[in-house]
Amino acid sequence: MPEFGISIPILALLVGGMILAALYSFRSAAADWGIFIYGVTAGAYDAPATDQARASMMWPDIRDRITAESADNRQVRSQIEIQDSNPWMFGIKLVEAQRGTAYFRLWRFYPGPDGDE
Repeated sequence: MPEFGISIPILALLVGGMILAALYSFRSAAADWGIFIYGVTAGAYDAPATDQARASMMWPDIRDRITAESADNRQVRSQIEIQDSNPWMFGIKLVEAQRGTAYFRLWRFYPGPDGDE
């Protein structure tokens, strides 16, 4: 019985840590996906498609922090920056820090020379 009483809290902490690590990993993958899909739609399509891409992102805080801007006439830069500290139990603060940038060349067809020549 004593071994069981000692091992249960340790196993509970281990399982809780694995759940938190999985959640953080899933949010990180969602942020990476958001950078990709929003950059692609901003570079290749018009406003209705970018609105649909933004609506497909799962978490509202990730959705609101992704931006895309035109780097030049044929390239789009999509980026995200998250730096949050949220209170958790026992006064512990969970810190989340993610930053990412991706450049996408536009997929549209442009007739004639690109103007750089």
